[in-house]
Amino acid sequence: MAKRYKLILSLLFIVLLAAAVVVVTGVLDINKRAERRTQSTTDPAASSDYTDLFQTVTDVALPVLKTRLEGVYYTIDQNGDVHFYERNDGNLKELPETGAFDVKAECGSEELPAKIHYLEKDGETWGCGLFSNTLYPEVNVYSYGFFEVTEPLPEQENGFLMMIDVEPSRFYSPDKVYSEIFTLDKEEHTARHFLSENQRQTDTDARPRTDYKMFTDDILDQQNDSRTLFFSSRFYVSYEDSGMLDVMSSGGSGENIDNVRYLENVASLNFWRVDNAILFFRANPDGGFSLMKYTGGDESEKVRDFEGTLGADYLISGRSVLKKDTGEIYNVYTGETYTVDYSGLREGFRADLFAASPKGDFVVLRGANTENVACCLTCDLATGAIRSYTDDMFGYIAAMSVDDEGGTILSLANGKSGTSYYQLIAVQ
Repeated sequence: MAKRYKLILSLLFIVLLAAAVVVVTGVLDINKRAERRTQSTTDPAASSDYTDLFQTVTDVALPVLKTRLEGVYYTIDQNGDVHFYERNDGNLKELPETGAFDVKAECGSEELPAKIHYLEKDGETWGCGLFSNTLYPEVNVYSYGFFEVTEPLPEQENGFLMMIDVEPSRFYSPDKVYSEIFTLDKEEHTARHFLSENQRQTDTDARPRTDYKMFTDDILDQQNDSRTLFFSSRFYVSYEDSGMLDVMSSGGSGENIDNVRYLENVASLNFWRVDNAILFFRANPDGGFSLMKYTGGDESEKVRDFEGTLGADYLISGRSVLKKDTGEIYNVYTGETYTVDYSGLREGFRADLFAASPKGDFVVLRGANTENVACCLTCDLATGAIRSYTDDMFGYIAAMSVDDEGGTILSLANGKSGTSYYQLIAVQ
């Protein structure tokens, strides 16, 4: 029975990972309806040849994603092999890894093993690894886990922070959600739970609930005191409330012993520290949602109202919030608004992918033009310069990243299968 169960999990992992490629490459309906063109389809009034800005790199055949190290990127394949790169003008220069080590993480009743490949730069360390039931068939309940190892949080006395995302559809996504959190000894590489597991329940897959504690890479940059903030849905157990979230604070006491509710009923896995305040989204009972400001006490102050639904009508990247159908970009740090000019693209143009630089000055977005062909826009919000590029290939974007100098890397799949990739790198 156990062998049969492991075989089912292995097959399920392969199917989910294949589905992940389709999800993250963003294969649009417009690409299903349009024939593959051998040349770019351009509108001279609104579009440029993408080679004016981008160079093509084909020797890196996997999606290129950001690490938490400045200017460093990585690739990882389904065997857990990791490579590190830095952008060098229009090319990617491979960096030798500093080392690798084996880890085991206790998740529920099982230990998930992985090999961590890491890089040290400017006194900081970042690494990643992969568990799958294909690589480690002795594990029964889990089928997948992406491991990230990074610098410790303020609350930690020593050791690295190690996090695991157990959702295979996010394998190539830059927006991972980590539900397993550990402190990793720097010398012995032994892992212990960073936050207490008291009162954590199991889900229908016989795993500990993945919404008990949730971290993202964005919120890791915003931990600046002795208590760590993270997301949790542990207080919402009924079906109708299953999508609701709180921001939790580590330490203290209460219903969940080790953690306390810091902000109740937030609308997304985002918060921003600005001065001495926390900014977050909250849905309004009568429709729409609001950006809220919390400075302590029992109440939060409303900063700005937004129309529509957060998940359906908006895209968030870092501190930038894009309204898909109008091109309006709101910077939650500065309160400034910039509107990307959609005119000349198509009536009812709507963005479906969005990436912003850390400060929000450079953005890249994608939608479909008047001929239902994928269109990619790069925007320098400081100068108002906008370029658009139209080609079916932009319908197969797997990952986008932008730095504060406008350096951009687009990872594109070679067709719908996502079996191989190539990179377009902006040359500023």
